[in-house]
Amino acid sequence: MPYIKRIEINGFKTFGLKTTLSFDRGFTVITGPNGSGKTNIIDAILFCLGELSAKRLRAESFSNLIFNGGGGSNIRKSEAKVIIQFDNSDGRIPVETATVTISREIDRNGESIYRINGRRVPRNHLLEVLSVAGISPYGHNIVLQGTLTRMAEVSTQERRKIIEDMLGIAQYDAEKSEAEAKLREADVAIKTALGQIGEVQRRLEDLERERNNLLRYNLLRKEIAYLESIKISGEIRALEAEIEEISRKIVGLEEKNRELGELRENLRLRRRELENELRKIGFEETEKKRSSIVEIQVSIGSLRSRLSEITSRISDGRASIERLKNLRERLQKQSEDIVGEIRRVEERIAQLTATLEQLGREIDEKQSLYNSISDDIARVRSAFEERARRADEIEEQLNQLRKERVSIEGERERLQSRITVLTQRLEDVKAKMEDLKSSREKLQESLLRLQEILSGQMEQMKGLQATLEKRARRRAILEKEIKEAERIAEAARSALIEFEAQKDLVKKIKSEEMALRNLEELSALGVIGGIHGRLKNLIKIKSGYEKAVEAAASGWLDSLVVEDLDVAFTCIETLRRMKLGRVKIIPLKGLSPNSSGVFAKPLNIDGLGEPISSFVKCDGRYEAAVNFVLGDTLLALNEEAALRASKEGLRVVTLSGDLYEAGGGVESGFYRTPIDLSSFIPSDEALKNLDKAVRTLRGYLENREGLIAEIEGEIAKIQSDIAGLSESIGKVEGEVERVKRSISQAELSIEQAEKTIADLMGRIEGDRAQLASYEERLREIGERERALSEELKRLREEISLLNLHDKDSKRETIAREIILLKQKYNGVESEISALRSKIENALKVSLKNIAAQIEDISGQISSLEDNVASATREREEVERRIEELERMRMEISRDLEGAKEEVKKFTSELDTLENEILRLDRDYEDGVRALNELRLKLQTLNLRVGQYRERLKALGYDEPIDLPHEIIARLDIDSRLRLMMDELNRIGAVNQLAETQYAEQVSRYKELSTRLNELEEEKMAILRFIDEIERKKREVFMDAFNKINERINGYFSRLTGGGSASLKLENPENPFAGGIDMIVQFPGKPPILVSGASSGERSVSAVAFLFALQEFSPASFYLFDEIDAHLDAFHVERLGELLAEEAAKSQLQFIVITLKPEMISKADRIYGVYGQNGVSHVISTTFKGVGA
Repeated sequence: MPYIKRIEINGFKTFGLKTTLSFDRGFTVITGPNGSGKTNIIDAILFCLGELSAKRLRAESFSNLIFNGGGGSNIRKSEAKVIIQFDNSDGRIPVETATVTISREIDRNGESIYRINGRRVPRNHLLEVLSVAGISPYGHNIVLQGTLTRMAEVSTQERRKIIEDMLGIAQYDAEKSEAEAKLREADVAIKTALGQIGEVQRRLEDLERERNNLLRYNLLRKEIAYLESIKISGEIRALEAEIEEISRKIVGLEEKNRELGELRENLRLRRRELENELRKIGFEETEKKRSSIVEIQVSIGSLRSRLSEITSRISDGRASIERLKNLRERLQKQSEDIVGEIRRVEERIAQLTATLEQLGREIDEKQSLYNSISDDIARVRSAFEERARRADEIEEQLNQLRKERVSIEGERERLQSRITVLTQRLEDVKAKMEDLKSSREKLQESLLRLQEILSGQMEQMKGLQATLEKRARRRAILEKEIKEAERIAEAARSALIEFEAQKDLVKKIKSEEMALRNLEELSALGVIGGIHGRLKNLIKIKSGYEKAVEAAASGWLDSLVVEDLDVAFTCIETLRRMKLGRVKIIPLKGLSPNSSGVFAKPLNIDGLGEPISSFVKCDGRYEAAVNFVLGDTLLALNEEAALRASKEGLRVVTLSGDLYEAGGGVESGFYRTPIDLSSFIPSDEALKNLDKAVRTLRGYLENREGLIAEIEGEIAKIQSDIAGLSESIGKVEGEVERVKRSISQAELSIEQAEKTIADLMGRIEGDRAQLASYEERLREIGERERALSEELKRLREEISLLNLHDKDSKRETIAREIILLKQKYNGVESEISALRSKIENALKVSLKNIAAQIEDISGQISSLEDNVASATREREEVERRIEELERMRMEISRDLEGAKEEVKKFTSELDTLENEILRLDRDYEDGVRALNELRLKLQTLNLRVGQYRERLKALGYDEPIDLPHEIIARLDIDSRLRLMMDELNRIGAVNQLAETQYAEQVSRYKELSTRLNELEEEKMAILRFIDEIERKKREVFMDAFNKINERINGYFSRLTGGGSASLKLENPENPFAGGIDMIVQFPGKPPILVSGASSGERSVSAVAFLFALQEFSPASFYLFDEIDAHLDAFHVERLGELLAEEAAKSQLQFIVITLKPEMISKADRIYGVYGQNGVSHVISTTFKGVGA
């Protein structure tokens, strides 16, 4: 069987360093002082085997299992790891290697990693692999500290429970509980079936009435659909006539609005002319001064911002200087404290050194006394061992005889019990065979009935599936129509969002365009008179010269032409008040010619053409504006001519749009046709109409979705019925298969029963012959046991006179004193090392770091003081500059006051023109509003027609029904509809599946009757199964009880040197209704119950009981943690001998943690554990006995 070859512990509990322990078969002891970490080795093994309880591993949580330093140790671990290597020579562990290595690692988060031979596996897999070889962290072969104490104090009931747990009796109880639960379920099912049969009978009566109502309901619905279709067709024809009338009105309004628009545009041109005159009055000079004021204001704001920043910087610098000075003072104080601490630690080291020397002298004295006592014990032991060896030989012979006697008695009892059981079994099998034949006949009858029910349900399923397909096709048609309508609505909504976005975009990126449009709208409304329009709209450029004119104008083609400077100033003030942006304005009156002096001297340049203004045609009154913009520019036929003219001081443009300024400047590049962003902006009214149409279409979609929801409800109902019927069919099919399997099983069981009867009769005859031979052998063994017991008693009296126990006790006391002194010595030595490390690695390093910080802080303070002084000088310079700019701003503001009076003269002339434009705008807007209302009404009517047509389709008609009006009148549709609806209301809600459900209930009634008979048969089978479980449970328990009872006596005798022990049932008739008493008899004492023994005697009894359990469930290795804690030296020695003998005889592995020298002396291998600086260390030896 597998045993532990090697354990490697790293970072687990007190094992801060990697520690390896090697083991072999045999008896191994782990010893060491209390707190050294002995038990942590057992904990490590449990941890690696998969233990999940931190409490069982003696820790608050799994993170506490990781070594975290201690004492003077500077070791820190982030994870713990334990590796166990098993010898797998016999292949009991299902891994194809001679050695199997398992490991477990855990981190600070409590997360574990398990491995088998280096491969990562889940915990469940690890437990399954180990369980095949009988290895488990909860096995009886692992006895933890305190387990023996608890076992010595157990009650009789708890003692019985221990045996039950080892045997797995709970499995029989679980099977019985499961069978009893099934029995209760069978009773409930029988009662339920009876109730269901009565309910089905009542339901059949109700369904017959519902089926008649359904037939009447379907006939009425069909007739109502026809009459509604005729009524809807009439509505469609009336709406189409109304749509035609509204379309004619829309055409008339569109013509009227066009005429009003032309008249309004003419008045706006006149207003622009007046506004151009206003522009001539000092516009440019005024604008220049205002620009200067703005620039000065910006500079003042910038300087004030800079002043605030400098002031803040000065304040921050002064605060930082103060903070650094305080920090420097604290560091200096801390440096002084560290120097004092170094002085105190050095004084403590001197005191501890003296203590260390004194402890060394005491250890040498105790060691000398220990060696002297050990020599004396060796002389006495030689005589003791000769007598003990003969006693052991006799005891071994007695044990062999007792084992043989116990074995024969057990076999005798087993044979007697087996003969009784076999006889009873023979009668049971015969009765069971008769029951099986009867059950087979009943099952065959049930199979025929179930096959008839299944056939009927399959026909019913086909009808439901056909109805479901019809509803699904109808839903698909409606969903397709809704998707198309949703697509149209979504497209309209997207367009609406896109138009709004375009409008917002143009407002943001084209402020000049918006300003022009607003001025034009104000002119059209008559608010501002004298605006003629944009220059590009008042002229016509000769074909082929568009690029040249556009380049020469330098953006002035988009300028606004007004009548005079008054109009111009009115426009300017309007833009400022409305904050709309900047525009170029040309007042027609008062414009000075732009070409004066430009062409005065004769020119002799080849390729130089006419002035560019000659290629522009316009009304005579706009010639001044054209000349103002283009009058100083000539047309060059090539680039060479343009360059020469530019050097001559002329402004020249080429046909490709390259502009040469006087003196040599050039404006050129790729020409791109200007884009009029305003043409892309839809009107607000159009956006509102489009939004209203989208909402109307959404309403229509919601109505259609309601119809789909109704159809989906019907489909869901049908699907539910199909699912229910499918489940019923599945159950019936399952029952058919179950009955078939039951018939086959019954036939096999009958055949097996016949074979079993023949086999049982042969086994009973053989057991009776064997029983007679056992009785003769038991008589012979009794005579031999009496002779050997008398000789053993004489040898024990001689051994007791040697008084070896007192000497061993004295030597053990001295050994403990030596161990305590060495522990103190190591503690003082560790403290000295820690203090020296503290001075070198902590205090002196801290002192050096503080000095460096003080030097760095002083440098920072000096740098900050320089920065504060520089910022103060800069602040004074900024304050002086702000005062100068304030004086300049005040002077320019006084110069602007004189130009305002002249502008007011022109504004009064535009009032009359503005009022007329305003009136025309109102008329035009009224016409547009009426036109939009008609268009909206037209869209609404079209939607209503569409809705009526959809309603027709829902009723089953693709086109309106065309019937003469006379026939429709005679039908009296409304009256007939009311009568039919009243009839429908009287019928009320109907069950659409009444016919199907009626047939189902008939089938259900037959099915329930069949099932009731089967349930009663199942109940009887469960009762028989429960009786069988109880019989097996008692048989297994009694067999184990007898074997443990035999073995406990052998172990108790070996531990006590001739005592005896036995187990007794409190209730032999029903073992599970009572506990198990333990009767013990120590040598020279009368038999007593273990509960009346002393605490030491109870501990010895618990050890014997524990070993008896272990032998019943053998393992390849055993872990015992201080099981000898409450035993005296004599029984400890006997226990050690027992462990050594069992290990040698059965090739087992015992790993025992102990503090007792008597136990240690019997071991094949010894590991010593000691602690130093909070870390556990291990040493080993293969010599028996306690070393000096």
